[in-house]
Amino acid sequence: MSLQTPRVLPSHLHAFSPSATSPRSPPPVRLLGTVTALRGDTASISCGSHGEVTLILKPDSHLQMGKLVEVVGKVAEVPEGGLGIKVLATTDWGNPADCDYKIYEKLVEVTHKLKPLFYDSVE
Repeated sequence: MSLQTPRVLPSHLHAFSPSATSPRSPPPVRLLGTVTALRGDTASISCGSHGEVTLILKPDSHLQMGKLVEVVGKVAEVPEGGLGIKVLATTDWGNPADCDYKIYEKLVEVTHKLKPLFYDSVE
């Protein structure tokens, strides 16, 4: 079985937090958003009308303000409180104006409704 990384929106983070799962470690997740702030070892991305998510960056993370990025990472508590993502990898998707975020939202919605089509059973 390959490593699965479900696509999520900020409202899904709680379902993938370490405390929300059984004895198993929750899988990494994928999240798409626009970089809105860079602060040393953290950053923020805006996820359309779904709000912002704090990222805990790796030392070799290379994000640029205003760019659309896909983040792969583990849901974790952030220093400011709440949940964020500890970054494992990022992909620069370029200019947010070139992407229709509504399509991503629909994709996330479908993958969560029809999990057996997209993800192996965790059992």
